[in-house]
Amino acid sequence: MQTDELFSELYELSEELLTSDHNIKLRVGGWSMYPFSRNGDIIVFNKCKSSELKIGDIVIFKTEKKWIAHRLIKIVTKDAHTIYITKGDACKHKDPPFSEEKLLGKATSYSHNGKVKNLESLFYKTVGKLMVQFSWLFTPIITTLLLLKKIRSKGFKILSGVWKSLLFISRRSRKKTFFNLILAVFQGLLPFVIIYLFKWVIDDLWQIDHFTRANLVADKSQAFDKLIMLIIASGLVFLANSLITIINTESRERLSQSISLYIYDLLHKKHITLDMSCLEDSGQQNKIHRAVQEAGFRPLKMVTESLAILTSGVSCVFVFAMLLTVHWSVALLILVAVLPGFFVRFKFAAKLYQLNRSNSTKEREAYYYNRIITGLPFAKELRLFKLGNLFKTRFNNVQVYLHNRKNSLMRKKVIADILAQVFAVSLIFFSFGLVSWFAVKGSITIGTVVLFFLVFQRGFSVLKDLFNSVAGICEDNVFLQDFFDFLEMPSTNNVTDQAQNVRTLHKGISIEDVSFHYPSSQRKALENISLEIPAGKTVALVGANGSGKTTLVKLLCSFYKPDSGTILFDGANISETDPDEIRSQITAVFQDFALFNMSASENIWLGNSDGDINLNEIKKSAQNAGIADVLENLPDGYNNMLGNLFDKGEELSIGQWQKIAIARAFYRNSPILFMDEPSSALDAETELHLLQNLKMLAKNKTVLIISHRFSTIKWADMIYVLDKGKIIEKGNHEQLMQMKGKYSSMFEQSRAL
Repeated sequence: MQTDELFSELYELSEELLTSDHNIKLRVGGWSMYPFSRNGDIIVFNKCKSSELKIGDIVIFKTEKKWIAHRLIKIVTKDAHTIYITKGDACKHKDPPFSEEKLLGKATSYSHNGKVKNLESLFYKTVGKLMVQFSWLFTPIITTLLLLKKIRSKGFKILSGVWKSLLFISRRSRKKTFFNLILAVFQGLLPFVIIYLFKWVIDDLWQIDHFTRANLVADKSQAFDKLIMLIIASGLVFLANSLITIINTESRERLSQSISLYIYDLLHKKHITLDMSCLEDSGQQNKIHRAVQEAGFRPLKMVTESLAILTSGVSCVFVFAMLLTVHWSVALLILVAVLPGFFVRFKFAAKLYQLNRSNSTKEREAYYYNRIITGLPFAKELRLFKLGNLFKTRFNNVQVYLHNRKNSLMRKKVIADILAQVFAVSLIFFSFGLVSWFAVKGSITIGTVVLFFLVFQRGFSVLKDLFNSVAGICEDNVFLQDFFDFLEMPSTNNVTDQAQNVRTLHKGISIEDVSFHYPSSQRKALENISLEIPAGKTVALVGANGSGKTTLVKLLCSFYKPDSGTILFDGANISETDPDEIRSQITAVFQDFALFNMSASENIWLGNSDGDINLNEIKKSAQNAGIADVLENLPDGYNNMLGNLFDKGEELSIGQWQKIAIARAFYRNSPILFMDEPSSALDAETELHLLQNLKMLAKNKTVLIISHRFSTIKWADMIYVLDKGKIIEKGNHEQLMQMKGKYSSMFEQSRAL
C-alpha cells in the first residue's frame, strides 16, 4: 500500500474512533513542544467542538503527510468559516492557517517516562496562556535549551565514539599506550615547571639587587643561596624534560608500529574473507576504497592526537593556574580567543568528510586512469593505439573536478579561519595591554610579567593545539567510521553452529534449479540450472562467452551464494557449509589466473601452502604442466624470481604463466578439479601434452572442465551445453553429435577453422 493511501485510511479510522468518544494515543516525533512533550512521548487526544477550544490549548491537526500537535494561538471566524492558527512552542514561525475539517482534536494529556501529565489542569492551562502571551520571550529560551541539549547529546555521542574507537585501536598495544600516556603527562607538565622556576629566579634576582642597594648583606646571602638552589632545580627539570623527549620519540615509534600492524592485520583479514559480491558492487567498492584509504593513517593519527590532548590538557591546567596568578581576566581572554578557531575546524571537518564520501567514485576513477597510464598490463595497447593522451586528459579532468570541489570548501574555511584569527589576535593584544597596565599600577611583580609572556608564548600555542587535537580526533573518528563499516561487511566465512560438515566427496555434486545474478547487474547469469557431477567422473561445460560457465564455477567454489536453488556436496548444502571446508577439496585453474611475482618454486607451492615446500613434488608438477624445461633453464632455476616487479625477475609469456597456474593445480592434488579454459594460451603441441597429463590426473578425481576447444572436452563423461544462462543440451560427445544441435554445430565450425 502506498504511504498516502495508508495515511488516509489511518486518518479515517481516527475520525471514526474519535466520533465514537474514543481517545487516541500518538507517539510524539520531534521537539516542537519541548519541554511539555518530547520526542518519543505518548500524547492522548480526543474529539472536541470548536466552542470548547481555548487559546493556549494543544490541538492536533492534519497536514498532507502527518499529524501535528501544536499550541493554538488564534481563532479567526470569517464568513461563517473558522480558521485556526497554531505554533510550536520551540518554533520561530507560525503554522499555515487551517480550517475546521483539518482539525482532529485536542490533547488532554501526555506521558513522559511513565508519568502522565494532565493538560486540562489549571497549571497547564495557565502555562498555555502564558506561552501564547509571551512567546517572544519563551521561544528563544526553549530554542537555546534545545540547542544546549543537542550539543550535550552530540558531544556525549562523539566522546563515547572516540573512547570506543581508541579502546579498539589500542587493543593489542595496551602496555605501550599506557607508557606513552605517562610520558605525555610529564611532557605537558615539565616545560611549565621550568617556566615557573624561571619566574622565581627573576624575582630572587630582583630581591638580591634590592638587598645590595639597601646594603643588607645577610638577606643578600640568604637570597643568593636560594638562587643557586633554584638554578640547580631548573637545570635538573630541564634535563628531565630533554630525556623524556628522547624516550618519547622512540616509544611513540614502537606504539606506531604496533598499531599499524594491528590495523593492517584487521584490514587484510577482512579482505581475505570478504564476500565476493562486495568486490563487484560499485557502492560497496566506494566504502572499501575509503576504508583502505583512511585505515593507513587515521587510527595512528587518532592515538597520536589523544596523547597530544593529554599533553596539552596537563599544560593547559598549568597555563590557567599561572595566568590566574596574573589576573583571572587574562586567563578568560586567552580561552575565548582560541574558541572560534576550534569551532571552525570542527565544523569544516564534518563538511570535508561529506565531500570525501561524495567524491569516492570519482577518486576511484582517477586511480583507475592513473593505473592505466602507469601499469604494465596496459602498456602495449597504450602505445600501439596512442591512448596515453586520452587517459591523461581524462585523469586531469577528474582531478580538476575533485580539486575544484575541495578548493571551494577550503576557500570558505580560509575565510572562517581569517575571521577567527582576527578575533583571536584582537583579544590577545588586548590582554597584553591589560598585563602592562597591571605592571604600571604595581599590582604584579616583574617576575610575574615575565611569567605572563613566557606562559603566553607557550600557553597560547598549547591551548590552540589542545582544541585542534580535540577537533582532529573527532574528525578522525568520523572518517574511521568507514573502516568500522568495512569490518562489518559480509564475509564468506560466516559459519553458523548448525553448519554442515563436508569431508570427502563420495557421491557427487548436485546442482538443483540454481539461479544467480551479479550484484552489479539485473541480468540473470544463470537461470534454473540443474546438473549432476558424479564423484570420480569428468564433466564439461560448453557454450558461448557469457553463457554462465565461469559463473557456475564461482558458485561451486562458494565465492557466491545462489539467488535460488541449492548446490549439494554429497547432499550437504554448500550455502550452509564452511566455505574453507569446501575449497580445501578443490583445485582450480581459472581463466583469469593470477600472476604472482615470487620465485618459481613458490609460485607452484602456492597451490598447497599449508605445508613446507616439497621440491620433488614441485618439479613433478612442473613436468606434468609442461613448464619444467623453462624453469630449470632460468639463471637461479626454481629459486628464480618470476615477473618484472622485483630485482632479477624473469618475465614469462602468457602461455608459460598459464602452465605455472596448471602446475599449481597439479601440486595441490585435490579430489575435485575445476579447469576454466586450461589451454586457452597454449599451442597445439603443448595442449596435447597437457591433455595426456590431465587425463592421468583426472583418474579417481571429480573434474569439471570449461573450454572452447573440443579437443579438451570431448573425452568428458558428460557434456552440458549452456546458452544465455540455461542448459540447452546434455550428453557425451557421441550423443551430442547425433543430436545435430548446438554442440554439433559448434564442433563442425571449430573443425572448419
